[in-house]
Amino acid sequence: MPVISPSAFAPPIASRAANDAAAPIAGDLREKIRRLERAHSAQRAGQAAVPLGVPAIDALLPEGGLLTGALHEIEAGSAPSGRVASHDGAALGFAAHLLGRFGAKSTGTLLWCRRPSGTFDASPYAAALSAWFDPGRLLMVTARRDEDLFWAMEEGLRCPGIAIVLGETRAADPTAGRRLSLAAEKSGMPALLLRSQPAPTQSVCTTRWRIASAPSHSTPGLNDIGAARWRIQLRRNRFGAPSAAEIPSWLVEWNDETHCLAVVPQAFHGSTRESDARPFDSRLVG
Repeated sequence: MPVISPSAFAPPIASRAANDAAAPIAGDLREKIRRLERAHSAQRAGQAAVPLGVPAIDALLPEGGLLTGALHEIEAGSAPSGRVASHDGAALGFAAHLLGRFGAKSTGTLLWCRRPSGTFDASPYAAALSAWFDPGRLLMVTARRDEDLFWAMEEGLRCPGIAIVLGETRAADPTAGRRLSLAAEKSGMPALLLRSQPAPTQSVCTTRWRIASAPSHSTPGLNDIGAARWRIQLRRNRFGAPSAAEIPSWLVEWNDETHCLAVVPQAFHGSTRESDARPFDSRLVG
């Protein structure tokens, strides 16, 4: 009986050496393709990217901001206790911030599509949302099924009177994600997916953000409530600057007077007590 040695299928030594030498070339080629893809994506969107207003974050994003004509995902992260709170409004607040940034570039309607997660899941509080945008521009759509929610988002992306589309859901549907990404690209309109829980990774979104509540800074000896703080992670950055091995992360603070986010200096990351690490109310109530 003939015997086949595994070494019979191994490439010759000269061939292996050639493959090793080609590895850096392949890496350079991938980087060139990435740059071309990034430039082509910005060109297809037809508009300049919208900056977050935080220079440290915008520096990593393509064209210095979030691309229009693209799909961006926002998911809730774990609280300081280590668990993901189902009613933590940090991700909701960041989504509202993006609505305000994108909405400032247009006078169109802000479409918010959502599927309530339970009987006591209330709609977002308009008075709290006014810190980021005019609630009078907001059109809220409530869907009973995830299929209906994705359909409403896709139809909204085709409507010329809409400035931005936000979908709030727990579902992770790769097919629906691809359809939303293509619809956003075709219309040049931004689309956001907000998830109250981390979802399986998908490759269709342009950026993916994980947002968690962080302890507020309080003055020692005073029983005051500090400004809201979020821990932001950039989990995916498709067309941006090549990221390091670790996931970029920032501690940011919201300023109610300037209506802007700012990175908290390293020297002020601490809080006077752990009880300050309270998340927003789930619907940004009061």
